[in-house]
Amino acid sequence: MIKIILADDHEMFRAGLKGLLEKEKDFKIIGQAQDGEELLERLATQHPDCVVMDLSMPNMDGLATLKEIRKRFPKIKALVLTMQKDIEHFKHAMAAGACGYILKDSAFDQLVMAIKMIIKGKTYTSPDISKMITDQYVRSIEQADVPSLEILTQREKEVLRFIAQGYANKNIATKLKISIRTVETHRSRFIHKLGIRTAAGLVKYAISKGLV
Repeated sequence: MIKIILADDHEMFRAGLKGLLEKEKDFKIIGQAQDGEELLERLATQHPDCVVMDLSMPNMDGLATLKEIRKRFPKIKALVLTMQKDIEHFKHAMAAGACGYILKDSAFDQLVMAIKMIIKGKTYTSPDISKMITDQYVRSIEQADVPSLEILTQREKEVLRFIAQGYANKNIATKLKISIRTVETHRSRFIHKLGIRTAAGLVKYAISKGLV
């Protein structure tokens, strides 16, 4: 039997969550708390296996509470159940001692799975947060592979900016007061430097570097 304490400042939410979790034969809700301070008091006397807690609580917020749980009750597993759908809150929560991070709009079976996983010593991350982390990593890889603007001359940057804005070579030549052949030469040079052959690719690069 997994003994659980729920911590959230919304009483109706706690009541609904308690009713759902107690339908699971392996779970038993042994206490509830409306803020971090009350949660720490209960942990000292009720000794649960797991805490399911929000990050946004009065008196002592979730991050401060997580740090205290890790320091004072290291054997108790803490699962964050929150509306905070961003990587920064996730990183801070895990660094503070959370064993898992799940969103309140997740399916109930994900919550059940998360509790069972952290009790076994594993970690659990909400699929939405996992996707955000993966997307961020992929973007960082892509950005690392993209050449710096510093390899372009000032004139090449100007030509690239106009191309990204949809100007034809003739119009660019008029605006910069240079020949069409010179525009074509600049274009050929920065295409070679950047390794980007398509107009769409050049537009994407210019936007990513703030030229447009």
